[in-house]
Amino acid sequence: MSEEPQLPPIPAIGDVLDRKDDMKEFKYTLYECLECGERNTRDFIEGDFVFKIFDGKKCENCNSNKYIIKKIYAEFKKSKKGKKKK
Repeated sequence: MSEEPQLPPIPAIGDVLDRKDDMKEFKYTLYECLECGERNTRDFIEGDFVFKIFDGKKCENCNSNKYIIKKIYAEFKKSKKGKKKK
C-alpha cells in the first residue's frame, strides 16, 4: 500500500490576523496622457474611477493637460510604528 502524503501544517488563524495589524493600505491611481501616452501614478483621490478623463498638471512631454485613469490599485506596506502591545 502507498503512504499518505505529508501536508504542511495549517497556520493558526490568530497568526494570520496578527499580520494585518502591522500592515497599512495605500491606494494609488495610474493615469495616462491622452496625447503622448506617458503613464504616471498619484495617490487615490475620492471620486477617481477607471476611464475617467480629467484635467491635471501639464504633461512634461507634450504640454497637454488631459489625462485618463487606466487603473486603481492598492498596496499593503508595513507601518513604521512597531507592533502594538496588548
